[in-house]
Amino acid sequence: MSADLVLVCPGCRTASPGRIDVRTLERTGDVLACECGRRYPIVDGVPVVFADPEVAPLVEGELPPEVAALLALPGPDDAPYPRLLEHLSIYLDAHWGDVAEPPPEPAFGLAPIAERIAARAAAPVDLAVELGASVGRLVAELARGARRIAAVELQLGAIRRARRLLAGEALPYARRIAGRHYLPAAIRAQAIASQLLLVCGDALDPPLLPNLFERVVAVNLLDSVARPRQLLSVLDGLCAPGGEIILASPYAWQSGVVHEDERIGGADPAADVAAILRDGTGLGARYHLEDEADLVWTLRRDARSTATYRTHYLRARKL
Repeated sequence: MSADLVLVCPGCRTASPGRIDVRTLERTGDVLACECGRRYPIVDGVPVVFADPEVAPLVEGELPPEVAALLALPGPDDAPYPRLLEHLSIYLDAHWGDVAEPPPEPAFGLAPIAERIAARAAAPVDLAVELGASVGRLVAELARGARRIAAVELQLGAIRRARRLLAGEALPYARRIAGRHYLPAAIRAQAIASQLLLVCGDALDPPLLPNLFERVVAVNLLDSVARPRQLLSVLDGLCAPGGEIILASPYAWQSGVVHEDERIGGADPAADVAAILRDGTGLGARYHLEDEADLVWTLRRDARSTATYRTHYLRARKL
């Protein structure tokens, strides 16, 4: 593995003007260790690396869909396992519905965005990264035009399943039909050829080396973090000189998710996000906008319910 595609310890990373000091993590068995003494677990092949040791993602075993459905059935809806099962159903359908059996309706809710990412294969890069990778479909599209890819996702259950799908393994899962009732479905995707580093971590504090990635992607994430402006700064920090940032968001701000004073742009967030990148406000560089569009993003919630968003997509080049 190249020395560039490594994980660093977020717990002892320090920053000063013009300088970031980091230590890389070394693997021993199912543990990543830092010289500072911090240790991070590897679960089902996925490193779990958070600066705050109290941030513990839900760890669950992958069960047959029928068994998972029975465990979720007693509820309540907001219990950790029913919430995880609902989340996985929504995003596995949206990301991989076109290769799922039986196919959901709609079959591929991520299609317009995935097509935009796949088209970047016309300008291949060595290193790419996606923050908020979820269950991995955009990693697969990035692989068309990137030799090495890092992917960071907060939900361990999602990134574990992404690992299997991107390795070409069959993945049975429970598809939500109504309430806490599910039926079996399955996905079989093709393995990607790119070198891959998947990690369960915080997009606002990813355990990655800065200024290296020629393609930096964050899709439908800006309105899903507490501090969107910090996320823009993180993307800028990861982006190599001359590299590109790809962003997409419907700006569906929600209390309890996004801090009230962090919402960008009032009635026109798209214009303000574009202006932040153009002017370099709060960033280390300015960006030239190369592509901008409104794209449809559809999530199937159950057999009788879908949510459709008009997602603002933009691609910007670091100057």
